[in-house]
Amino acid sequence: MKYLFSFLLLFLVSFTAKSQTTNGLVTDYKNMPLPGVNVIQKASGKSTTTDFDGKFSIESAVGDFLEFSYIGFETISIKASTGTMKIVMVEKTNNLNEVVVIGYGTKKLGSITGSVAQIKANDIIKTAAQSPIQSIQGRAAGVNIVTNDEPGANPSIRIRGLGTILGGRDPLYIVDGVETGINGLSPNEIATIDILKDASSLAIYGQKGSNGVVIITTKKGKLGRVKVSYDSYYGQKFIQKKVKMADSYRFAYYNNVAAGSSSYYSFDQPYNTDWLEEITDTGEVINNHISISGANENASYYLGATNYKEKGILTGTEYERNNVNSRNEFKLLDNKLKIAQNINLTVANNVTKPTSAFTNAYKQSPIVPVYFDNGRWGVPLRNPATGLIDINGSDRFNNVANPVAQLFYTNNQNKDVTIVGSISAELKLTKELTYTSNFGATYNTYKGFSFTPNDQIYLSQNATSTIDDYVASFGNSEVIYNTLEQKRSNYYEYNWDNYITFKKTFGNHNVNAVLGMSRTTTKNFENLNGVRYNVPVASNYWSLDLSSYNTATAPGSVITNHRDTPVVSLAYFGRFEYDFKGKYLITASVRREGTSSFQEVQKWGVFPAVSAGWVMSEEKFLQNVKFLNYLKIRAGYGEVGNARALNSLNIPIFSAGANYAFGDNQSIFPGSTQPYDVDPNLTWETMGEFDLGIDFKVLNNKLSGTIDLYDRRSKDVILPVTLPPVLSQGNVTVNTGDVTNKGVELSLRWDKKINDNWSYFISGNYSYNKNELVKADNSYFANLIGGGLGNGQWTKQVLVGEALGSFYVYQVTGKNSDGNFTYSSERVVAGSYLPTYTYGLSFGINYKKFDFSVDTYGVGGNKVYNGKKAQRFGGENIEHGYLNSFWSPSTPNGVNPAPYNEVPVASTYFVEDGSYFRINNITLGYTLPNFFEKIDKVRIYATAINPLLFTKYSGYSPEVVGGDNANPLGGAGIELDAYPTNKTFLFGLNVSF
Repeated sequence: MKYLFSFLLLFLVSFTAKSQTTNGLVTDYKNMPLPGVNVIQKASGKSTTTDFDGKFSIESAVGDFLEFSYIGFETISIKASTGTMKIVMVEKTNNLNEVVVIGYGTKKLGSITGSVAQIKANDIIKTAAQSPIQSIQGRAAGVNIVTNDEPGANPSIRIRGLGTILGGRDPLYIVDGVETGINGLSPNEIATIDILKDASSLAIYGQKGSNGVVIITTKKGKLGRVKVSYDSYYGQKFIQKKVKMADSYRFAYYNNVAAGSSSYYSFDQPYNTDWLEEITDTGEVINNHISISGANENASYYLGATNYKEKGILTGTEYERNNVNSRNEFKLLDNKLKIAQNINLTVANNVTKPTSAFTNAYKQSPIVPVYFDNGRWGVPLRNPATGLIDINGSDRFNNVANPVAQLFYTNNQNKDVTIVGSISAELKLTKELTYTSNFGATYNTYKGFSFTPNDQIYLSQNATSTIDDYVASFGNSEVIYNTLEQKRSNYYEYNWDNYITFKKTFGNHNVNAVLGMSRTTTKNFENLNGVRYNVPVASNYWSLDLSSYNTATAPGSVITNHRDTPVVSLAYFGRFEYDFKGKYLITASVRREGTSSFQEVQKWGVFPAVSAGWVMSEEKFLQNVKFLNYLKIRAGYGEVGNARALNSLNIPIFSAGANYAFGDNQSIFPGSTQPYDVDPNLTWETMGEFDLGIDFKVLNNKLSGTIDLYDRRSKDVILPVTLPPVLSQGNVTVNTGDVTNKGVELSLRWDKKINDNWSYFISGNYSYNKNELVKADNSYFANLIGGGLGNGQWTKQVLVGEALGSFYVYQVTGKNSDGNFTYSSERVVAGSYLPTYTYGLSFGINYKKFDFSVDTYGVGGNKVYNGKKAQRFGGENIEHGYLNSFWSPSTPNGVNPAPYNEVPVASTYFVEDGSYFRINNITLGYTLPNFFEKIDKVRIYATAINPLLFTKYSGYSPEVVGGDNANPLGGAGIELDAYPTNKTFLFGLNVSF
């Protein structure tokens, strides 16, 4: 009995030990709970995951090994103990297993053989901006982003230079598998942005990838309990850099010298107006974002909503955007079928004002008041007898509008509703074979109106006139008191991708292959504009139907309707990837694509690519190099096309106005004509690129970096040629040019965890690019000029041997005896607005619950044309410092010419160094201690955006998009009617529970 009792007691103890439940909490080194950590009892194989609060429970005995694993953290094994276990997981310093998104699939960072840059959510939302692309400026080598702070506007992005001229210069944007735009996408909804830069990575996208591909992945639910996050910030915006203009005394002095009279303008003027102050206010920005997400083994869900409001620094400008984003995934048939749905709804309202008000504020004289004493708008009228500004003056001394009146009488409102959505199905046919079908679409509807009070604008420019004078100016014609224009448009685009993926591992060999097809329809666009005159003045009655001037032949009855011909592309593609032991890597792809943009003989093109990588650090001869942790050499070549610029260039059109005589009596009948011929052989612009790269990690993975050398050549670039009139009345676009972009990129990052309280990082990137039009071999190619200033002067020309968008102006050679500039007999190249190098530097430090970071950005080798200074007709204001350095008989060495009142020649005098270095972001944050069990994280922060700028450029901003999609032959790099860069100071809050 004694032995039996002992055996039973031992059995019960053993049973109790095996049946106990081990509880614990898993956190990171900042003491933040980690949900979704996999916990495995090694002996039995039982497993669980931590809940939303990082807690877990699992059956185990004291002393059993528990394994904890989590993506991005080191896997650890710890013996189970009694009580509540506290597990602290350490982040991996080696990120080679992180996943990046590539064309029609994903890939581990360590197995990439092309040039790909990834920016994550924390870096995207650090810089508060209405556009996510604006938020990542300076964070990726080879990616030049020119920001635009006008509310609702988009920045310009160029990846590895500029390879085309007439259009199609932007990268391809893909949001959760949808080929779409990014206007309206909330930065808060983005998980990662992957930028494919080299041709070997881009070739899988064929004719859409010649300018790079930006793949945006939105957030989705993570395994664990429901998670709710709330992010909010409020900030104020100011002009980053002001230009000090002359006051009334200096204006009078300058213009007296220009007029050759000491009393042309009196120095004792009654007004001294600071026009920039009059048209600007303190801007404001408010952003609120809330999301709810979660996941289990069979489904994940995410729902987010964002409200973004901005009041611009230009008086009267407003922008508001509301986003709702939903992303769900469901696993069916024992995880063999996965269905995913994503939809993003954007409603944006924009109240715009003309940015030409900044130019008018620069040019308008300070002696002109906003209002005269009798309440009429100020206009530039001088009394010849007194030299004073005078409402009854007979001398109008400039043609510059009153910018305050300009803003007051501009009534533009626009509303966009955009839906971007996708649905995909992924079916696992076998263990190795998966079929994926993804349908993505974008639908946009737009409406806007513009109301112009013609009579009031007339009175604002004619201070002594009355409404009767305005009526009399029409004579016997119908009087037009106001004009109402209403616009409606919509477009629908979609892409449908179907592909099969094969993945197989056998021994040390890994194979991944993709084979599929894609169909895309774009340019499915229609708009309707209507113009009517003399509608009721009250804004709630601004309707075309209420026009009192509505006869069929009247100009007020103008209705225009335009519908684009949809462009369809069909592609078949394949990609093969192989690696041996993760050491030798090779990728090859090909895409055959046809598009309706071309004539029948040129519809199809083939775009191949091949790249390879060698992980040298896995070789035995480097195993004993202690400081080296990882070294990979990769090289690739690929070809991609560009047909997106051709959608409107290769379609015959007809124009009215070709009158001709017909019949015996030779009566004149109106007819139509085809203004230009179409080249039936017009085909793709094709970009081919060699890329050589090195990826490395050294010093215990603390220092990591990437070096890339590339040489890309865009062949058959489309340019207009001027044929003899007998062949074509207008220019014909043909394939005749080659453009090269050659460069080097360097990215470095140092990460160091000093102890449990201190850690820091330093990162930087540098890019150099040389852009050149190396060939234009059509004998009919002539002067392709642009960069007009609105005063009869132009500033740019496309020239063989030079960068695209080069300034081509007259060289200032000196001054003559009157102090006026003398010029070269021929124009000279004065540089390009395209920078030759860009760089970004970042620094961050964490101390306990404090975080501090600084991000900077710089460009160099570029020029900016000071268009505001150059757009003179006479009688405009001048900059404050001009009087300190202009030519006079007593100061013959003055750098500025003698005062003048003529239209200035487009010259090197107005071409300035556009290089700059700017601190983009300074952020200080503090994460509050965990004061409530259900709250995961509470962080407060303060951020200064663009607080400091260092530049030699004398204008408002050296960063000029230039409108018209940064057209190299348009306003890109010309500061004229440009919105100044802002600096913003804001406070924010992050809460998750």
